[in-house]
Amino acid sequence: MSNVPSPVARNLYWASQRLRGRGAVRERLNVLEYNETLTADQLAEVQAEKLRRLIDHACRTVPYYRRVMGEAGVTPADVQGPADLAKLPVLTRTDLRTHQADLLSSEADRPTLQTNYSSGSTGLRAEFVQDQDFRFWMRAHQLRTYQWCSGWRLGDPFALLWGSEIYWSFKQIADRLDNLMTNRREFNTFELSPQLIARFAESLAAFQPTLISTYSNAMHLIAREVHRRGMEFPRLRAVQGTSEPLPPALRARIGEVLGCEVYDKYGSRETNIVSHEAPDHSAMLIQSENVVVEILDDDGKPCPPGVRGRVVLTTLNNNSMPLIRYETSDVAALEDRPASYTGPFACMSSVAGRLQDLIITPSGSAIDSYFFSYLLMRFEEVLWFQIVQTELESLTLRIYAERRLAPERLEEIKHQIHRHTGYPFKLDIELLDRMPTSPTGKFRLCVSELGASTIGQAQQAMAGTPMERMAEL
Repeated sequence: MSNVPSPVARNLYWASQRLRGRGAVRERLNVLEYNETLTADQLAEVQAEKLRRLIDHACRTVPYYRRVMGEAGVTPADVQGPADLAKLPVLTRTDLRTHQADLLSSEADRPTLQTNYSSGSTGLRAEFVQDQDFRFWMRAHQLRTYQWCSGWRLGDPFALLWGSEIYWSFKQIADRLDNLMTNRREFNTFELSPQLIARFAESLAAFQPTLISTYSNAMHLIAREVHRRGMEFPRLRAVQGTSEPLPPALRARIGEVLGCEVYDKYGSRETNIVSHEAPDHSAMLIQSENVVVEILDDDGKPCPPGVRGRVVLTTLNNNSMPLIRYETSDVAALEDRPASYTGPFACMSSVAGRLQDLIITPSGSAIDSYFFSYLLMRFEEVLWFQIVQTELESLTLRIYAERRLAPERLEEIKHQIHRHTGYPFKLDIELLDRMPTSPTGKFRLCVSELGASTIGQAQQAMAGTPMERMAEL
């Protein structure tokens, strides 16, 4: 089926949204687009006002927050802006699981509630609910960030490659009809076998999207297939990586093969989009109307700009089950606005992974997936890899390669890991003949199975992550 002209597809999309009771998405997108014209102080006040309303609502209608605020001696009047959130305790994933019923507002929009789940990559699968208003804002934020990708506009051909079982369970026949009318195609990347990778490449080549939003590992494998077969994507302007870290080595390879710009996005099922790369790539822009971002050190104190710590989030658009100071286990830093960025949004770094994605040396140095990506992507045969650590002194390296790696290449990989990590890990290499499956579609490049005490060492050694060694690779 040929694509619908973009202006026609745009009008069909909004007409369909109105017929399905989702006209509020357009209203919210208009608000978000207007906010881009504000000053930094004006947008900060928009966020602070949403936060004040949320805190008042949570204290009145959510038993959990009424209790913890009372125990802390905090009233809604005491929280006038993001800095005042430090007066409240952090909400851990264990808290979310334990106090499920007490986190639901007595004024929840019960007819529209949908149950969602965290991916469970930390080992704790948490359940939460989201209402229709949250989903309207979620869709509006998605559309705004798509528009930040090299000038894409609603109605332009768009492809989503996604592997979440939760996402696909919510799909309806009407959604599929919408896709056909509005130049949108969706592909389930639950399993990335060579056959499916080839099929995705062929389907994308036939569709010729202008924007692709996908997991970075899935897009990297598809880009390799595209390069191998000499396919061309003359209309493709941008790829948006999402849900996984986007290591610079993968990013560069995707952009080079497909001849397009590549953008990074950070979010979660609990919160929707947290930050997105600026249209000019100058910074990761926090979605201030959707979340408040705090970066905390091991003592729960705010980290200064440029210092990495634990990402703690407060959702501003889910009154049915607010998540206030929610501990994500992700690692990032707040950043000052670069001189080249003149917009109103606050900035943060990309998220390199979770605390559970750090590999630890016996000396306490913490090494993340970006480092291993720089190192292993130098080997052209390597399509995908995963480093697994079960003991401090040893690593398992799982490799999915385009062709079988010769013994001397395996020895070179071992040598480079030992050289650049600064430690002679006992290294077992497993050669895979296909990509593993994943219940979420995401594939973690680094997996630590160390105990909690050793993970604590990773937090202490955060500043020692050997990013500076990447320049040597």
